[in-house]
Amino acid sequence: MPRTLQSPLRLALLGSLAGIFLAVLTLAPAFWLSQAIGYLSHQQVLLQHPTGTLWKGSAQLALSSGSSSPFALGLPTRLHWQVKPCCLSFATPTPEPFTSASTSYLTLLLELQAPCCLERPFLIAIKPQGLGLLITPQRGQIKLPAHWLEGLGAPWNTLQPKGLLTLENQDFQVLLQKDRVSPKGTLELKIDQLSSRLSTVKPLGSYSVLLNSQSSPQIELSSQANSRLMLKGTGQWEAGRLHFEGLAETSASDEETLSNLLNVLGQRNGRQARLKID
Repeated sequence: MPRTLQSPLRLALLGSLAGIFLAVLTLAPAFWLSQAIGYLSHQQVLLQHPTGTLWKGSAQLALSSGSSSPFALGLPTRLHWQVKPCCLSFATPTPEPFTSASTSYLTLLLELQAPCCLERPFLIAIKPQGLGLLITPQRGQIKLPAHWLEGLGAPWNTLQPKGLLTLENQDFQVLLQKDRVSPKGTLELKIDQLSSRLSTVKPLGSYSVLLNSQSSPQIELSSQANSRLMLKGTGQWEAGRLHFEGLAETSASDEETLSNLLNVLGQRNGRQARLKID
């Protein structure tokens, strides 16, 4: 083949390959995302019945006890998402929920909508940082039904909790690197009007789980003063595992009523039960 024809043919071939790559990237099915989420969560967080593409789609967000479980429990409504560029140029203003430090012209914005749990679209900024990704959710609240935790299996499917979970973020970020997850800031989970099928006391109380990242993420569990079942404890998240120790305690007048619940929560000692995750 004459050399004069080789260059245009190479350019045409490279152009075709680039076009195919962009088409695959643009039309990547939502199924790919569901497979990735399942793999990264060891099949405990699932995107069921996905539709659309990686960039704009919806699915049923569900919890499961793992790959061997035939049961998964989804949220009452579907989760809708859309991924879009944040700042196409340096002149583009920073989106209102974020600071300029958490965005750049390389930032992608993930917009989430779920009528059951989000009052308005919820934004998450994703941008490269070093050899990893910095994930910054906007400040705000996510409300979830407590019974959704039953999808994780034991002990939640035995406790069958009822109540409202409110996840509140103020300045929380997560840096994802090859084999490391580095959180920064504080994240609070509020548990309001908690009850269980194992107890006739309804509600048991209201509680707070505070995640505060220092050299390693610290977790603190506390109870509101008027709770019938008092919970307290501290823990750490290290090397992908939660190490937690605490105490569940009730008054002498409620000991018999809450006996079954205390037996399930941990090692029993009178009106107390030891809480331990390791």
